[in-house]
Amino acid sequence: MTLKLTRRFICQLFVRRFASNNSSITPIDPNKDLTIKKPSEISTKKRAFTLINPQTVHQIKRIDDVPIQNEMDFIRHRLTEKRVKNIPIETDILIIGGAIKGSAIAFFLKQRAPDLKVTILERDWNYTTSSTVLSAGGLRQQFALEENIQMSIYGAEFLKHIRDHLSILDNDPVPVSFHHNGYLLCGSEKSVKLFEENYQTQTSLGAKLKLLTPNMLKKQFPWLNTDGIEIGCFGIQNEGWLDPWALLTAFRQKALSLGVLYLNAELVGFDKVKRVWADGTIENQLDKALILSAEDNRIYPMDTTFVINAAGPWAGEVAKMAGIGVSDQYPVALPVEPR
Repeated sequence: MTLKLTRRFICQLFVRRFASNNSSITPIDPNKDLTIKKPSEISTKKRAFTLINPQTVHQIKRIDDVPIQNEMDFIRHRLTEKRVKNIPIETDILIIGGAIKGSAIAFFLKQRAPDLKVTILERDWNYTTSSTVLSAGGLRQQFALEENIQMSIYGAEFLKHIRDHLSILDNDPVPVSFHHNGYLLCGSEKSVKLFEENYQTQTSLGAKLKLLTPNMLKKQFPWLNTDGIEIGCFGIQNEGWLDPWALLTAFRQKALSLGVLYLNAELVGFDKVKRVWADGTIENQLDKALILSAEDNRIYPMDTTFVINAAGPWAGEVAKMAGIGVSDQYPVALPVEPR
């Protein structure tokens, strides 16, 4: 359903929302210099916008001189449906974050459903603060959780056959420079049972590992001080490190070739609407995503069927915009925040 917003609509909506909490806000004359709309359009049921504080929004250079005093001004001067050419009206799937997780998700989605409209929002166009490029690009299989072990094993196989997955028009993908070198984890006497249990789980799923006694550790790693060490586990295959920037570039280029749309933009909130079910239950649902474009520094509403949170350290902040951890409906917050 298309959302039609006028200056009158926005003024009425946000004066009502913030006037009770902020006595410094002066009500705006709704008849002054506003576009005239039909009564039916003005009386449309109002929606509640959930926004992060504009002071905490990722800073995109302003292109106008409009003073911003509060959230009401921030929305009133930024929200528009006159879109710059690269902002779509709707998408099937909106992915927040275009680094390795977001780009990989987009790639796998388009592989399985080529007709899906997939859009990625990435506010840091050069990935200067992305966790992907700030990491060492390590790959290991030594986890306790089965799902983590399985993902690592799949990741190793994926890298072995990366040309089959990420090549474009039979050209070799960007070389990720994977260096095979196992991880060595060591434990004290208290950790022996845990190491043995994890080893059984890991090897049963296909991980190639080796348990080592203190004498075996001294022989294989003569430089290692084994005082206090009673057990070690070493990855003999499918562990090592790679160039994370190269892998991100390969995923991004492949996703682009499959039709994924990347936008230099930031999610700043959601348009929510109350829905009443047949049993009388009232539920707040996300209606539209509010997108702050770096091209013109304005906010655009976007229809989307699914939103995928791949914002890395900022995933908790994105979750709050959707009401997770800040509402009675979803009281438990996503425990993720930047260091």
